Amino acid sequence: MDVFNEVRRELYFPPIKLRLVEGYKIRLNFSGKYRKPEVVVGKEVFLYHSRIALKGLFKLSLARWIWHPYSLKTSLMEDFWLRNFEKKKRIKELFDTIICSIYLLKKGHLEVLDALKETCKDRADIAVKAFIERKFKLSDTKYEEDIESIVEKMKEINFERSNLKDIKINILKFAKIINSLIEYKEEIFELKITSMDRALEEVAGEVGINEFREISNYFGIGKGKGKSKLADVYWYLKRSAKYSLKVEESVFSGDYPGTIVDLSLDDGIDFFAPVESMGKILPSIAKKYKPEGFEGIGKSRKNALIIIDSSGSMEDPEKGSNAIICAFAIARKYIESGGRIGVINFSGETKLLKPEKGEEVYKALAEYQGGGTEINVKKVLEYAKTYAKGFDVILITDAGIDNLSEVKFMLRELKGLGCKNYIVWIASKTFENYVSSLSEYARVFRVSCERDISKINIR
Repeated sequence: MDVFNEVRRELYFPPIKLRLVEGYKIRLNFSGKYRKPEVVVGKEVFLYHSRIALKGLFKLSLARWIWHPYSLKTSLMEDFWLRNFEKKKRIKELFDTIICSIYLLKKGHLEVLDALKETCKDRADIAVKAFIERKFKLSDTKYEEDIESIVEKMKEINFERSNLKDIKINILKFAKIINSLIEYKEEIFELKITSMDRALEEVAGEVGINEFREISNYFGIGKGKGKSKLADVYWYLKRSAKYSLKVEESVFSGDYPGTIVDLSLDDGIDFFAPVESMGKILPSIAKKYKPEGFEGIGKSRKNALIIIDSSGSMEDPEKGSNAIICAFAIARKYIESGGRIGVINFSGETKLLKPEKGEEVYKALAEYQGGGTEINVKKVLEYAKTYAKGFDVILITDAGIDNLSEVKFMLRELKGLGCKNYIVWIASKTFENYVSSLSEYARVFRVSCERDISKINIR
């Protein structure tokens, strides 16, 4: 325990739980939504290694958090990229050990060398140790011809590149080089993730929808009868989590100036009504306005109606749609604030979903009809009168709507129902004049590319 805490302090690592178990392994546990980590160490690790090697092992373990490999996103992707290799766990361990060793040795943590020497189990470990020794000019030891050949090939890999594209190229190249030398299948370092939500959220921000579907299927997400599109919805949900949109809450606004009531001696002076109190702050004479009668005293949950265009002129969600990413980001913001979301999805048909907070919201937003661009205005207004009075209304469209004059009428009527109208325009030069004609009835946000989503501010 003392040696672990010593290592933690030397790496400026915050306090972390260490748990002892039987066996010979060092496992990094991520658990729960907030990724509270712990290090699980087998008791045999302490029996078999010198103190200096133990320091090296613990530094290699913690470096998997501090430096590259064990961001959850990268760890999941490494598993996925190596899916066709039978010895993928060992390949991943060796690859990550090289990256962490380089990081630590550059900072002068020479205990890593003792850890590498004392944990050699097979020829693959020897090759990794030889590569590190050569890279830092720490030894001129000659090895067998095949290991020397492997070390030369490893020199062609730049292990210090940390973007996802380079990591993929490097780990696959490394796997082909080292695979034949692996004889021992059990790894000493292990990562356990009990909640994958955050990791998949990070992955969705890096890959396209088709690759995400493949990744989801590999990890067993999005499978099952009747859920063939769940992985698609999941990608949009995770992708949209990158964007924290601004949605201001509603304020209470009673009948101005509000109800007159007696002013208590415990009340503040802010709402004192001087005329009604005859200018006197005396018991039974002094009056005040009830605070709920003033705009800005309290806040209420906001609800939204998202009207989304899923016509053939909009981006196909199978290829990635900014409209749906935007819709998901907006829906998430309202739902997380306690609000409800109604959905109207229009194209060849105008489909309605009553306001709610569940998964059905996202399914309704992700549906792509791919037909014409006509919205049933009568249906929308009947829906709004029944379910969405006073809602924020967000119309997401490229503005290539066939019955545009009816949409203008619809926006005016919605305003009369106490709704605030917004248009998220999925920018298209073809329909630029169309959206200009709608700007009189709604505040317009232009989305020309995905990063424009972060500029949306609903207030």
